[in-house]
Amino acid sequence: MSDVPAFERAAREAERAALTGGSLRAMTEQLNGVLARVTEAQEAVYEGTDDTGTVVVRATGAGRVEDVYLSPQAVRDLDAQALGAACVTAVGHARMRAAQALTATIAEVSGQPAPVDVPAPVPQTYDPAPAAEALRTAARRAR
Repeated sequence: MSDVPAFERAAREAERAALTGGSLRAMTEQLNGVLARVTEAQEAVYEGTDDTGTVVVRATGAGRVEDVYLSPQAVRDLDAQALGAACVTAVGHARMRAAQALTATIAEVSGQPAPVDVPAPVPQTYDPAPAAEALRTAARRAR
């Protein structure tokens, strides 16, 4: 019978904190909305070009390269090393746009101002998928 007072105290505390079934559902719905917006930003495709505008890369917000366009000028005017560097630059610019969009989305849904400058992700290490998966896992646990 000693569990009854503890349960009553917990119920009063939950009421005081306004953590009722309805508010928990509302919080879960809000979190699902945030996750949907972040997922949308990750699945969107962003475009980046090299400094000369002769190489264009399309990459998802998750960093996956979807398409690479080499203009005739790039093929004609750039040697193999310069062409590779142009591709890396274009990928970096596409991923930068993706990072900026994701940062803006997170700032918008969190109500916080977006940082003025989002640093360019390092192409070899940029992978937002683990963070997104951790967010999804936390949302599933909250349900």
